[in-house]
Amino acid sequence: MKLVCMGDSLTFGFKMTRKNSWPQIVGENLKIDVKNKGICGDTTAGMLSRFGREVVEEKPEYVLIMGGSNDLASQLPDAVIYSNLATMVYQAYHYRIHPIIGVPIPIIPSMMGQDFNLAGDPGKINKRIVLLRNWIMYFGHKQQTETIDFFEDFYDLVNKKGREDLYIDGIHPTIEGNKRMAQRVVETIKKHIP
Repeated sequence: MKLVCMGDSLTFGFKMTRKNSWPQIVGENLKIDVKNKGICGDTTAGMLSRFGREVVEEKPEYVLIMGGSNDLASQLPDAVIYSNLATMVYQAYHYRIHPIIGVPIPIIPSMMGQDFNLAGDPGKINKRIVLLRNWIMYFGHKQQTETIDFFEDFYDLVNKKGREDLYIDGIHPTIEGNKRMAQRVVETIKKHIP
């Protein structure tokens, strides 16, 4: 079995060694071939432009698509993000690849240093991440496409804020955060392994 993970720095494993990125953990846990196609800073448009080469040509059984955070940070319209994600899902189905959509995690503005230059206000970006999450869950339900809600592991519902212990910089997950993401993927993929 082969799984391609298409995404941005959340998939790539920003500031992680390869063995600590969630795609690597998934592959080792399930003993399957996992291709990490995350690129730091990538947008859904970038992901869509390389989908044929990096997903279709790999001929995987599954593709996990997660993107949109960088689009939101660049203040791109929601409709563009939704269209790009939907197009990747439709392409996967066309090529008989089972798509899974991952929900991006929230950001924690108080933890972010000067390294990250966001075009928009971090608070507003988080509100749009919530809207993106809602759209992904709705779209997944309508299209009978599996979704993985990474967001809920990284958000403290009681205190209404991101879980700082799971972030290295307010944007990217720690080793523990990557382990939690991997566990979510493992639980989803295991349902399909005979």
